[in-house]
Amino acid sequence: MEHISDIDELIAKHLTGEIAVEEQAWLEKWLAESADNQLYFNQMQRLWAKSGLGKLSLPGPLNVEGALARTKSKIQQAQQNPGQAKRVSLNYRWMGMAAAIALLLGAFWFFQQNTATQSVQLAATENTLRDTLSDGTRVALHQFSSLSAQFSKNARRVKMQGEAYFEVAPNAEKPFVIEVQQVEVTVVGTKFNIDNRSDPDWVIVSVEEGKVRVQSGKQIEFLTAGEQARIHQRGGKFERTQTTPSSNISAWANRQFVFDDVPLSEVIALLEKNYKVKINLVNQDLANCRLQSRFNNEPIERIIVVIAETFSLEIQHQNGQYFLDGPSCDR
Repeated sequence: MEHISDIDELIAKHLTGEIAVEEQAWLEKWLAESADNQLYFNQMQRLWAKSGLGKLSLPGPLNVEGALARTKSKIQQAQQNPGQAKRVSLNYRWMGMAAAIALLLGAFWFFQQNTATQSVQLAATENTLRDTLSDGTRVALHQFSSLSAQFSKNARRVKMQGEAYFEVAPNAEKPFVIEVQQVEVTVVGTKFNIDNRSDPDWVIVSVEEGKVRVQSGKQIEFLTAGEQARIHQRGGKFERTQTTPSSNISAWANRQFVFDDVPLSEVIALLEKNYKVKINLVNQDLANCRLQSRFNNEPIERIIVVIAETFSLEIQHQNGQYFLDGPSCDR
């Protein structure tokens, strides 16, 4: 089979036990392509089981696609020639099965398009959790953060706690809406971070790419790339500020760090937070050294080496901790 024009036909053949070996292989390949495909198949299977059609037996192989056409043709012939009514009656059970399957698939399609919702719940423990939602949106959850998502025909809604980074799959017809405490963030397709973990009294929305709509009570603000909104949950205070790549707001999610003339003390604090390591400066004057470097998901060992080579420092690794020592940068 070079092309599958109707996956429903394959599923119907599988459910009736009339699927060919090659068709079964194509069906299994399709199921392995995504979780959405498997979910669709599982729902079809449950609907088939509830219908009771699976308890009936077929006298021969079933061609679902051609069954309805033949059914209509035979009925028309019977109306034109009453003598053929007996033949139609003999095949009635077979044609009824074909019609039932078609009806089942049609009802399921209608159900999927109009009433079905897809739900997912994610929760991170002591480690960052990364996942891809059914619409293609990529999400990263910080430690002990969680979210629940409900996707329907017309909407994509998420409720979250803690801190999360989103790369939302664009879909102008289905805006992506995130609720966190009293704040609602609406987007079509963008990259941004929402932090209610650092301080539960504040919701901080930081936009990396694209544009988002932030609403708190009656106040609505639109943020674009490089902008941040801080919303106080009790006082209703709404602060709007600018961010820079050196802010490294989403570094916890993707470990992409930008250090443009950043003090080594701040660099180390950020690395310790994101890599769960301890880095010690034996010479405290090194804290004022300023680093100019970028890292793209590098292992911590590699980053430590780069820092040491940049400032001519010695490295010691003892009991899971790193120790950096050398002359201060102002010499």
